Amino acid sequence: MQGSIHSLVQNPQIDPEDTISILVATDIHLGFNYKKKRGGQSDDSFITFEEILKYGKDNEVDLILLGGDLFHDTKPSQTTLLKCMELLRKYCLGTRECKLEFLSDSEVVFQHCAQKHVNYEDPNLNVSMPIFTIHGNHDDPSFDAVGSMDVLSATGFVNYFGKWTDLTHVEISPIILKKRNTHVALYGLSYINDQRLSRLYRDEKVELKRVKDIDTFNIFVLHQNRVKHGEFVHIPETRLHNFLDLVIWGHEHECRITPEKIADRKYYISQPGSSIATSLCEGESKPKHVGLLKINKDQFKMKALKLKSVRPFIFDNIVLRDHDIKIGDCVSIADSISQYIDRYIENEIMPRVATQLTGYPNQPLQPLIRLRIFYEDDSEQFDTLSLAQKYCDEVANPLEMILFRKMKSGEKIKHGSDLNEDLDDIAELFQGDIGQDWTSTVPGGIKKYFDMEENKDKLTVLTVTGLNEALNRYVDRNDIDAFKNIVRYQMEITAKYIKEQNTGSVEDIRQEIKNFRDKRLSEEQQEQTNVRKALTNPSLTSPRSVTKSRGIDLTNSDNDDDDLALSFSKTRGRGRGSRGGRGSRGGRGRGKTTNEKYTSIATIQNLRSAQSSRKRDFIVIDDSD
Repeated sequence: MQGSIHSLVQNPQIDPEDTISILVATDIHLGFNYKKKRGGQSDDSFITFEEILKYGKDNEVDLILLGGDLFHDTKPSQTTLLKCMELLRKYCLGTRECKLEFLSDSEVVFQHCAQKHVNYEDPNLNVSMPIFTIHGNHDDPSFDAVGSMDVLSATGFVNYFGKWTDLTHVEISPIILKKRNTHVALYGLSYINDQRLSRLYRDEKVELKRVKDIDTFNIFVLHQNRVKHGEFVHIPETRLHNFLDLVIWGHEHECRITPEKIADRKYYISQPGSSIATSLCEGESKPKHVGLLKINKDQFKMKALKLKSVRPFIFDNIVLRDHDIKIGDCVSIADSISQYIDRYIENEIMPRVATQLTGYPNQPLQPLIRLRIFYEDDSEQFDTLSLAQKYCDEVANPLEMILFRKMKSGEKIKHGSDLNEDLDDIAELFQGDIGQDWTSTVPGGIKKYFDMEENKDKLTVLTVTGLNEALNRYVDRNDIDAFKNIVRYQMEITAKYIKEQNTGSVEDIRQEIKNFRDKRLSEEQQEQTNVRKALTNPSLTSPRSVTKSRGIDLTNSDNDDDDLALSFSKTRGRGRGSRGGRGSRGGRGRGKTTNEKYTSIATIQNLRSAQSSRKRDFIVIDDSD
């Protein structure tokens, strides 16, 4: 493969009828809401997704390959799904013939799908530009659950592959596509927790089934951490199977579309990056591209296609000690620095915004700006509100333009892409090495805090396991309902337990709640399983599932800011009600009601702010590389 990246261009003997053309993109993040998060428009992701589809149609590609995170939310809104399907219908359906032959066993590669066949061979559909996609962490449906990609697959708009069904051994059969004399083996692995997947690779439990009878160009698409946040919270780029030719790496948002040869390995890696900026880090500010991949037998080339519809984004750094800032008529050094920064934005940054305006129809005009200011003394910080007010009509994120970072006196700051990314600093807190002390992570810190004897009873209805799982889903998958759902679920099971204990007094109820919590904590593995099932299955945590049987009243508010209260209505004992029987509310004067609100659940509110027509059998052998 060495040098073959250019040979497709240089070789005049290449027959275009043998060439498979693929448009490659990752991390579209449909539904990312600038209107809510940045103060700008909310259609950025759809404008750019349409540009990507238009690139595919204009270049008459044989297929589009997506590397995960088509949607920004695990549970996208109906509006988001509707807009997505409208665009797919507009650009992917048509009368143009798809010249790809599908040679795989569709029952195997699409075993998790409702429609177990490739969409362009469906006699009920006219697919002119098929899309093949895996899911990412944002549109991860969770194990054994239905997600947005399953819905799109059922409609026939996409071919959804690479959904894992076994957490102990990953075995991937390839999708074999043929165009005359060129064969492509497409391997897909949808998002798996990085620690778990890293362990599976170390234990050699990730198996890619190889094609034996024919020569194939082998592509692997995955959606994982490539940047090393910790020893076992990323996938080393040198650990992948060496028989691969090209790896399409999703999840990382910095665009590195040009294939990079990996030392001592056969394959190249292409990292398309995200199509829109979803965070204000430096990697997101770099020009965004998708790739036009052309494959002829064992040769390939990747052409970068610049996205012209993206919102302008300027990222810059200022080290105050490197600038001549004079106080002059200002009353303080902070006021002088504020005026200096104002002039810098107006004279240096805003002109750079103009260079990113392409004239593309509907390109958002309000830019994103991030100016990171490195200071040494606290007196150098200033109130940024006045600057935010000044630029509120010119910038999409006026309240987030300025970020202060303190540096030690004499410390050297590396400029450019070597600077530590703010989001990387934060993300590292939520992850940890498998063998390390978990207290160095945010979930570990929470566990350590509530394991302390003086803090143990601050969580009674809610368990630390449930709290941390909700936190992980909120951060990792943008599941904004995770905290609400876990609170509802654990309130419900606690209430059911208390009802069965025949408990009357307030103190007895309190003690039984603690007993039930301790029982769940002692069975941590089972608790983890129950919590994940509850967060995966909305029916377990929806308000309608709340038990309304005798003696229990679970009040659920539609307002997320309202207190969640747990109320118990208990008689003195079972069978001691009136003659109306067990279902009666009890006889005259015999009933006893206790209302108890457990305010420790309010802790959640603070944590939420933290961030088969032409099918042919093929023979496979186990990969030993």
